[in-house]
Amino acid sequence: MKRPLYLVTLALAFWLSAPPSIQAQEPNIDFQWVTFGSNITQITTGARFTHRDWYTEACMGGFRAFDNRESSFFLSLSLGRRFQLKSWLYIGGDLGYRHIIPDGSENPAIDTGKFFTLDARLKLEAVYNRHLSFFVGAGSTTIYQGYSLGSDTINEAIVFWGVGLL
Repeated sequence: MKRPLYLVTLALAFWLSAPPSIQAQEPNIDFQWVTFGSNITQITTGARFTHRDWYTEACMGGFRAFDNRESSFFLSLSLGRRFQLKSWLYIGGDLGYRHIIPDGSENPAIDTGKFFTLDARLKLEAVYNRHLSFFVGAGSTTIYQGYSLGSDTINEAIVFWGVGLL
């Protein structure tokens, strides 16, 4: 765990020590439609709003959620910051919340109660001709099954990939 934290700290220190001309460059995308999949939720789609290097993703999705639940509907909100590595390459990190509402089931072994997750993600994004971007990332999620912060939790790794359209 110390090595990734060390690498993130080193990258942040390098960026903060960069000349103001590099720091002042801002992404030229103010609004983007994003669609991505992950190992926690099959498909998520929504809007990403970017102001300078800060962004907000408000998304919704459906289909099977984690733990082989039959189907679900969820809403998510993520707040993050991205850093420009090259004119077409960004690295970003965000924190997010996902509210999941499973569909009803006749199987008593499947929990149909509401639950939520808290996510921390790190992603690498390649922007192609300002109208299209591709991203891939990883992170960690904490799943709160009893719909409260003191409830039973499960920690899972996230792997996600997606596309953004202007």
